[in-house]
Order: sequence, then structure tokens, then C-alpha cells
Amino acid sequence: MTDSNILLECAQSGNAECFGQLYSMYQKELYVYAYKFLGNREDAEDAVQQASVKVYTGIKNIKKPEAFKAYYFKALANTARSMLARRNMHVVGSEDELENTDSGLSTETDALNNFELNRALSMLNADEREIVLLSVVGGFTSKEISQITTLTGGSVRSKLSRALSKMRAELEKQ
Repeated sequence: MTDSNILLECAQSGNAECFGQLYSMYQKELYVYAYKFLGNREDAEDAVQQASVKVYTGIKNIKKPEAFKAYYFKALANTARSMLARRNMHVVGSEDELENTDSGLSTETDALNNFELNRALSMLNADEREIVLLSVVGGFTSKEISQITTLTGGSVRSKLSRALSKMRAELEKQ
């Protein structure tokens, strides 16, 4: 049994500290996904917080320990989609905000690449952006993404391919 399995069992028994340790294992990935999807720090933090509450209250429903990460990302994806729909916006963020984001980048080249990535992501619609982020940030396979988004595996692969082509075209323009 892995540490995450032990922590999950402990969290399922109601131990908030164990849940906090589980959260810390995925905290950065969750935030990056939410930030890239929603486009600003405040919404990303709110989305992660709301998803965390949903996961904590529904943690007893997780039957397989290996499903925890996907369960968490599904809750976050649903929360982010709801927030985006309420906002009725499809932008990643303002250029000023993207330039000032503290993401732990070590060089100016990394900062420029991050800015270019954000611009390319902003060219995608919300569904495409979600699939790209689940793949790249979450590290999920097309099958796992299909379970999170309720799309078929073929649709996920098709949308991912089209989205990556759009992003490549946008990056080549620069």
C-alpha cells in the first residue's frame, strides 16, 4: 500500500490532516490547471478551494485509491467550467496579469515561454483548453480525460490534436 493510499483511507475516516497531506501532493498541479483554465489568480484559488471542499465532503465515495487524482481534477474541472459559464468569458487573462504571474519561473526565457503558452491557450475555446490542460498539467491519458469530461476517447484525442495544432500555429506566428 502506498502512502497516498494510506492517506486516502485516513482521510475517508474523517481525518482532515490526512486530507491536507493528500491535497498538498496535488496542490501545484491543481492550481496551475485552474489558473491556465480561468486566467486569473483569484478565480484559480477560488476554484481550487471550492473543488477541495467538494472532494473532502465526497471523499468516502472514492472506491479505488488510484482514482483519487482523477476525482479531484473532475471536481476542479466542473467547478472551473461553472465559474467560466457564470463569468461568460473565454479568455485566459490580461497580458499584464500574465506577465506579472509568479509561477516560480527561473529565467526570462522561461517567463517568455510561459507568456507565449498563455497566449496560445487563449486562442482555444474552453473545451479545448480543458482537454489540453488535463493532458499537459494533469498528465491524464485520453481515456482518463474522457471519464473526467464525459466525452468519448476518440473525441478527446481529436479535440486534443486540433487544439495542439491551433496552439502550434499561434506560437509559429510569434
